[in-house]
Amino acid sequence: MKKIGVALSGGFLRGIAHAGFLKGLEQKGISPAVISGASAGAIVGALYAHGFSPEKIGQIARELNWKKLATPSFKGGLFKLTKLKTKLEEFIGDVDIKDLKIPFALTVVELKTLKTKFVTEGKASDWIVASCSIPPLFAPWKIDGNYYIDGGIRNSMPAEFPKAAGCDIVIGSSVHFVDTRYDPESLTDVALRVGMAQCIENETYRAPFCDIVVNHYLPGSPFDFNNVENFFKTGYENGIKVAEEVKKWL
Repeated sequence: MKKIGVALSGGFLRGIAHAGFLKGLEQKGISPAVISGASAGAIVGALYAHGFSPEKIGQIARELNWKKLATPSFKGGLFKLTKLKTKLEEFIGDVDIKDLKIPFALTVVELKTLKTKFVTEGKASDWIVASCSIPPLFAPWKIDGNYYIDGGIRNSMPAEFPKAAGCDIVIGSSVHFVDTRYDPESLTDVALRVGMAQCIENETYRAPFCDIVVNHYLPGSPFDFNNVENFFKTGYENGIKVAEEVKKWL
């Protein structure tokens, strides 16, 4: 049986599409043997690797809001993800990444050196939060005396890990796409497009590590929890389609 790996991109709330995507793969009998992720993909990937079903991950997302995840900071970022860490610990406790049920890795960027770090061990809740901490929105996260920021800044779809882990088929799941509709006078729209350009650029360097790259088209604000259901549904539909393609190779 061929070994399948999945790399999940960052993307704020759009990242919940990864949970739907995993559900679609599962429904067609495709079970990833290795998972990697950045930012939102790190959250979904770690929860899945710990043993949560895609549907449960979707349920968790539907019950959240920004007040349950972030607190005002104004030190290194507008908000700090302290509440996200607390919420993660409710679900996965103090589990070490190396002890997850499925081999898993996430990416962060060390703020001092600006180098990408692949994390395969250490307290999962801390490293997941670090992988989601994108300034200036979220403050850097401190671990063992060092500060880390969102891994998606330099590696938003870390497909190198499942490839290096010996996967025969690597699937990249990305929620980054170019939408020509935007308001050039909107600070939010312009900031999102700058971040989107950065992620799309660094994901092009990971495409060669993938046998399939899925670009989920997810219109709607990535900050609005009212869009979570549609994001999940789109991911699920794409998961079904990709699973049929993958099964031809098995």
